[in-house]
Amino acid sequence: MISVNKALYLSIFSLFSFAFVNAQNKIPFGVVKAEEGYAMVRVHKDDYRKIIDKIRMKTGDVFVYVKPAPGETEWIWIKYPEKDDTDKPFVRYDSITKEGMVNKNRVVFVDQLPKFTPSKSKNGKSLIFTDDTNPKIPGNQRTKVTIDIYPSYAHIKKQEKDAEGNIIKIDKQKTWGIGKELPEGMTEVKSIRVQQPGRGSVFVRDAIKNLFQPTMDFDKVGVTALDQDHIFLYMINGSGENRYVTFWSIKQGAAISQIIYKNPE
Repeated sequence: MISVNKALYLSIFSLFSFAFVNAQNKIPFGVVKAEEGYAMVRVHKDDYRKIIDKIRMKTGDVFVYVKPAPGETEWIWIKYPEKDDTDKPFVRYDSITKEGMVNKNRVVFVDQLPKFTPSKSKNGKSLIFTDDTNPKIPGNQRTKVTIDIYPSYAHIKKQEKDAEGNIIKIDKQKTWGIGKELPEGMTEVKSIRVQQPGRGSVFVRDAIKNLFQPTMDFDKVGVTALDQDHIFLYMINGSGENRYVTFWSIKQGAAISQIIYKNPE
């Protein structure tokens, strides 16, 4: 039997291959874009179009596009995380286990939404994304998302390794972007800040913990928005067998959910 992790890696690899072949610009993530704020997830098997779930804009639900639904023209097949029923202000998902189909007219790919303008700080250690979609808004009042990337001090923290010698935890939490050794000059995400008129926040620690070797390449990171209340940030970090993808949903200035998984090159 294929392990859950291996199956996930294979699945994600196929998802990315399909996405790039079909000119999906960055990543195959999608969100609800319907006036009612939700989309029904259905099956296309013996129980034709039976409703099995619902994805909601309100709770920041995100899905991964797989392919057109078999035999359908208005439906697409998706995968998405098992929802956490607890009432938490933030939740991280590192597996995508559920699947079904949704009507393509009720959803949109995040990299096809209006994009924020990227830039770097003067010291080169921060990535800044600014909402310039409305030139009438003064520059100091425009929404900004800032990612601070600094040298990591993981080498002085407690490490845990698996039977093959891979570093799997630092400070008792799962690691991303590293293998058996900590590379020299390793960096990590130190903070992510959202600035909006009248509101904003710094991402909670659980949303950025142990994200090593983050990209500084604007071809691999971006911020888009459905509206002022729903912003999406994605990054393709690491390299080789240690590459991983992470995606945050930001609602009303605060991160409410994150999907993260390995995606070896």
